[in-house]
Amino acid sequence: MIEAKIIYSQRGDFVLMESGDKFIISVLIPNFYPNSHFDVSKHFFLTDEEIKHKDDIDYLKKLAELIRKNWTLFSDREIDNVKIKRQGFAICSV
Repeated sequence: MIEAKIIYSQRGDFVLMESGDKFIISVLIPNFYPNSHFDVSKHFFLTDEEIKHKDDIDYLKKLAELIRKNWTLFSDREIDNVKIKRQGFAICSV
């Protein structure tokens, strides 16, 4: 399990997190399962190139949309288990 703290949150879109020297983007994918109304959040490590743009919200919005459209292209850097730390307490996200 990776522990990460939230750096930025774009409600209903994505969350940017930091874990040590790594950065993670968690993207909300609506209606993830066919014929369902379940939304799923998937977590991915950012590449070195993407980290250069971690302060550019428009860049991150576009990256989140790209992930949402075809998350399998990013599956090699998907993280299954992230423990999100918020203001003194932790929330587990699987």
